[in-house]
Amino acid sequence: MPLHRSSHGTRRRVRRCVGGETVGITNAPIPITTLAHSALTGVTTAQHHTSPAPASSTNDAIARYDGVSGALQDYSSLAPTISDAGIVALTSGALKWPSTAIPSGDANTLDDYEEGAWTPVLWDNSLDSGEGQSYSIAVGRYVRIGNRVYVSYIITMSGLGTLTVSQGARIGGLPFTAVNTANVVHSFVAGACADLNSTAGYNVCGTLDPNTANIILRIWDYTGGNTSMLISELTAAGRIQMAGFYEV
Repeated sequence: MPLHRSSHGTRRRVRRCVGGETVGITNAPIPITTLAHSALTGVTTAQHHTSPAPASSTNDAIARYDGVSGALQDYSSLAPTISDAGIVALTSGALKWPSTAIPSGDANTLDDYEEGAWTPVLWDNSLDSGEGQSYSIAVGRYVRIGNRVYVSYIITMSGLGTLTVSQGARIGGLPFTAVNTANVVHSFVAGACADLNSTAGYNVCGTLDPNTANIILRIWDYTGGNTSMLISELTAAGRIQMAGFYEV
């Protein structure tokens, strides 16, 4: 049965005669995306055909589409899957978060993940990196998961410059600023130290003030707890290795 295009670019349907009697004629527009085959009338209308979906050998594979054509795309490696229970499994590849986090107020939503490096610097209370202090080693690493940042660093001095020896020692350069909330726990512990000017048996630790990005070094130097570690308790070759976490 032929299809005729009207002057308006639509198609019209002509039903053929059955037993010499006209069944019907209509000029009503027929959508191009419609397909119908009638065994009784032999009427055929147009269909919008799409390419068949690519075959996949992975059950529950997550579909992905070409951003231009909209066609389904296959995977060049193992496909990620999602089960009926909603469990997403990565058989290859990785999850990627935006470079700038989009915070979520939902306690069950992971809104950020990041790995990277940072450079630790030794400060006194002036928080100044330009006092002539120098280093033979200054290496830091971090992992951020949600609002928790886990950091480690090693710093070996080659000179203290003009740092004020009577002031407290701090490690600056942290990759993120601590949350501006009181009574939040931030904790750092030294795993190894060398060439310090402190009493044997004293341990070095650290904490952060709210809304800051530097570790306040402290030393367990009396039975009641710890006090601020002074620049004078370091030496020009002093080394500290430390790791810990804080909230952002």
